[in-house]
Amino acid sequence: MDLKLGQRAKVADLVPNGQRFTLGVAIEAPGMTIDFACFGLDAAGKLSDERYMVFFNQPSSPCGGVALATPSGDDASFAITLDRLPASIERLTLTAALDGSGSMSGIGRGHVRFMDGDRELARFAFSGADFSAERALMLLELYRKDGIWRTSALGQGFNGGLAALVEHFGGSVAADASPPKAPEPPPQSSKQPSAPPASPPVNLSKITLEKSGSSISLEKKGNAAFGEILINLKWRPVAAGAKKGFFGNLMGSGKTDLDVGCLFELNNGAKSAVQALGGTLGNYHQPPFIQLDADDRTGTSTDGENLRINGQHWDQIRRVLIYAFIYEGAPNWAEADAVIRLQTPDQPEIEVRLDSHRNDRPMCAIALLENQGGAVKITKLVEYFRGHKDMDEAHRWGLDWVRGRKD
Repeated sequence: MDLKLGQRAKVADLVPNGQRFTLGVAIEAPGMTIDFACFGLDAAGKLSDERYMVFFNQPSSPCGGVALATPSGDDASFAITLDRLPASIERLTLTAALDGSGSMSGIGRGHVRFMDGDRELARFAFSGADFSAERALMLLELYRKDGIWRTSALGQGFNGGLAALVEHFGGSVAADASPPKAPEPPPQSSKQPSAPPASPPVNLSKITLEKSGSSISLEKKGNAAFGEILINLKWRPVAAGAKKGFFGNLMGSGKTDLDVGCLFELNNGAKSAVQALGGTLGNYHQPPFIQLDADDRTGTSTDGENLRINGQHWDQIRRVLIYAFIYEGAPNWAEADAVIRLQTPDQPEIEVRLDSHRNDRPMCAIALLENQGGAVKITKLVEYFRGHKDMDEAHRWGLDWVRGRKD
């Protein structure tokens, strides 16, 4: 079903069970970066609880009714479970905002689509011709009316960026630096009920390492350990029948299979790799304190591929080289559109895009994590190699490599 601008419909008329589905959104935006978000709003259309803004820094609402999912052929995807949402959430508004220069008039075609697994149920299409100098869009809304969930194809431009959207919906944005604390007021009388604690302001901090060699250091908060360091790989699946890449030509398959992995070196001198190839998935609670969750062979997994580093034991790790390799099928890195995101509690998200593309080298060394005085120094590499051995030699790891395959 094609939804036209301004059209309204009952969700139950679009979705078989009326409660569980995915919203996929994609926008052709060459040279621009777009952040997608879904705002959970109250009856007044306000973000009364900032925890119900789902975006790159907050991947799920507290109830799990809205959560980021790995896109299947889209730029972003939101898993929606309407019957999990509390009664206080009356609207869900899907938005897109430019991060950096440009305006929405410069985008190409775009869409929001209702998905049931791999099956498209309905689509709202738009293009840059519908907008002018706006820097954000309100794309689609889900709302309750008379106890029934409905949808509206908004397609409205918005002059500000993501921070302005947050403020428009009544939320507050965390400052880059915390201002000095004001003196605490005197204790309240026991006869005065205390107000419920306010939800914290939205933290829009995101760091993109733009150039090879650029780096950033994450410092510990006092004596506390880092907690879990999550490295997530996501990529765009290539349609069946697409031209095959380096390994695709060897394997004879048109599907895409990118893998994330790492080389590690511990402070005691132990060295090895964690990756799906060869089944060396690591261990989170014992050395090397690094573990690969699973092998996503299609790019459609809800969570993508995740390497998890146990930050409680960061003091035992000397360095970690994060890499991705095309095991099967993608014609080039540009079409795979791969991105690595590194998330650590109480730290800004760090993003590294694989933005230097070669068709003939399926191995990419993405980033180097080094223990420098207890801090995590992260350096963008994005260097391309013919295989593991070449990458190993370039970074002087000194491992012995043999040809491997997946079962």
